[in-house]
Amino acid sequence: MRDPRLAPFRLPALAFAAFLLVQAGSAAALFALKLGGSAAGVRAFYLGDAERFAAPKSLAGLLEVAVPHLAAIPLVLFAAVHVVSFARALPARVARALAATSFGAALAGIAASFGVRYLGAALAPAKVAAFALLELTLLAWAALLGAVFLPARGGARARREAPLRTDSAAAAAQEMVE
Repeated sequence: MRDPRLAPFRLPALAFAAFLLVQAGSAAALFALKLGGSAAGVRAFYLGDAERFAAPKSLAGLLEVAVPHLAAIPLVLFAAVHVVSFARALPARVARALAATSFGAALAGIAASFGVRYLGAALAPAKVAAFALLELTLLAWAALLGAVFLPARGGARARREAPLRTDSAAAAAQEMVE
């Protein structure tokens, strides 16, 4: 563990990381099962498929999926970003870039659902790419949480770490802003 002051938060943080992994795996399975995991499957899912007697997705149907995701995904990302950033697992610039990529992929994935349905099938590959990128960033956040909160291996080489500040949360927040 990088900072012994984080020890009381080890179990909740590792549980959160485990749930991120379960969520990412479940989402990938659901995406593959429902949408086929390809641009063609995404097109058929949102635009309908006469061979399967599937109607195009309605605005109400799209909103039923988008609204909960617009609340849940940012909350999950917000928590992961802040815990990893406050623990200084990454340089501030890298943490900001990963956070921006995560939030951007989430928003792009949600927007692409509407885009495929109402703007055109050409946006189906964007939906697949946004989903894959979001999944990769979730895996990265889970791995970073594990790196911060799992106990260090006994024989592992000692890491070079920045000196700890007593106001680490405030300092980490300030670094994120800079």
